[in-house]
Amino acid sequence: MAEVLIRGKPYPVPDNEPTDILIPEYNIIITQTKLGEGVVIWSNVNIYGAEIGAHTKIGAFVEIRKGVKIGPNTKIEPFVFIPEGVTIGACVFIGPNVIFTNDLHPRSCDESGQRIDDYEIVPTRVEDHAAIGAGSTILCGVTIGRGAIVGMGSVVVKDVPPKSIVYGEAARVRKTLE
Repeated sequence: MAEVLIRGKPYPVPDNEPTDILIPEYNIIITQTKLGEGVVIWSNVNIYGAEIGAHTKIGAFVEIRKGVKIGPNTKIEPFVFIPEGVTIGACVFIGPNVIFTNDLHPRSCDESGQRIDDYEIVPTRVEDHAAIGAGSTILCGVTIGRGAIVGMGSVVVKDVPPKSIVYGEAARVRKTLE
């Protein structure tokens, strides 16, 4: 049996097995998720079918989707969204309001107005000891290398080499739709 902290209170969970936790008064929904020893979770957190490494801290208002894997000793600050297809290594820092994407060509409907339910998940990887600054957006399909730093407010659209510092990327018109 492992123990996690939810809003500072110890909570027993099965060791290395998927578990469900529902705490309505703190808006915590965790389903089919493996939680490592000493994970810290605050309020308004939704985690669906992920694996969270030991001693990881998850701030308030975070959503982590099915199949996401997060290594041990990682810090995830408030208001972070991590969708399917993302893998995060050990000792990673993810600042507040960081958004990961997982579909290169997202659409709600096709040309005839029919809703599109299928999409192609493109894997994204954040390697050990990387740090991603507040308010950054990470395009799917990239790798952020070991020990790399992404400055706050960055838009990452290509791989970040290990132990490098990147920042910026202003939006601009690149082409028009017909």
